[in-house]
Amino acid sequence: MYTAVNEQLAESLAITRRMLDLVKAGEWEQVAELARQRHRLLRQGVVATDPAMVQQQIGMLQEIRQLDQEIELLSRRGRDEVETRLRQIHQGRKAGKAYKG
Repeated sequence: MYTAVNEQLAESLAITRRMLDLVKAGEWEQVAELARQRHRLLRQGVVATDPAMVQQQIGMLQEIRQLDQEIELLSRRGRDEVETRLRQIHQGRKAGKAYKG
């Protein structure tokens, strides 16, 4: 049981690392799919009574949380960049229409 739980957490951590790489590459659809996979793994729960096992799990969960924070920050920046570009396009079109009269 404990090994399976650690394997699930280790897989969740690996998925989270991959998600971060994909966010940096702008591969949003793949990020969403991996997030669903990771969610299914993490929903299964984390149960351990051995103190060493608990510490190992806490470490993995903390790293997942840190990576999630970085993913969230990069996602916000990406969203802001897209919004800025869309505004610029809209303003350019508006100016073009005004110029054409």
